Amino acid sequence: MKTTAPTKNKGFLGRILDRVADVAGFMSMAAVVFAMLVIVYEVIARYVFRWATVWEVEAAIMATIFVTFVGAVFSLKNNAHVTMDDIVLPHLKPKVRKWLGLITPILSLVFCVILAYKSWKMFWEAFSLGWKSETIWAPPLAIPYSFLAVGVSIMCLQLVGIIVGAAKSLRSGVENA
Repeated sequence: MKTTAPTKNKGFLGRILDRVADVAGFMSMAAVVFAMLVIVYEVIARYVFRWATVWEVEAAIMATIFVTFVGAVFSLKNNAHVTMDDIVLPHLKPKVRKWLGLITPILSLVFCVILAYKSWKMFWEAFSLGWKSETIWAPPLAIPYSFLAVGVSIMCLQLVGIIVGAAKSLRSGVENA
């Protein structure tokens, strides 16, 4: 399977966006390891030692939410998300591919801006009203909601960088400018 090269942001803000995406990827990797260790601990505590557990499943779920939304920024930066490269793009003219390279992130940005707005609104409600999970552990729901809001907001910034790169590429006539 052939994929396109990761988008390289240029300029000061582009380098900051790339660094933020790299940090998000590292943190997501750590969250996967954390979730795995928590689940292993729960299995050992519950089935070997017969200890009652309350927090492990929800902590693993929160880590998975973090990985899903914050880790998506790293995937987007490295062009590791699902694309149409193998199915549709080889059959299109280069000019059409370039236009799709601009239109697709614009549509993604529209979706992500709406999702970011709604997720920040949901986070603020959970934070200001003190919503808690309905489990025995009862952690604040603002925590997982913040993962969604922050991850999608950073993704919006990453998409802006991709759009700028695609627009430069289209204007200059060079692929992946």
